[in-house]
Amino acid sequence: MLGVVRAMTAIITRATVVGGHDGRAEIEVELTYDNGGTSTISLDEEACTASLDRAGVGSIDELVGQPWSVVLPALERQGEGHARSRHP
Repeated sequence: MLGVVRAMTAIITRATVVGGHDGRAEIEVELTYDNGGTSTISLDEEACTASLDRAGVGSIDELVGQPWSVVLPALERQGEGHARSRHP
């Protein structure tokens, strides 16, 4: 019998301003998945601003509790250097 495959969703559980490797401020976002796993990414100022504007979010404090898709625009730009994992 085949089981139903369910897409895992993630919720933003923390969003804080941190110092980036180039000295500019970045937003560190922790995602928590349905299974309890976590992932932490860092978004540069440009990518984060775009994500916040698209989601209608006025401050990073309002990110907590939002679905991970709120930061998806920034993640999609990852190849351009706007988002990276905080884990080695």
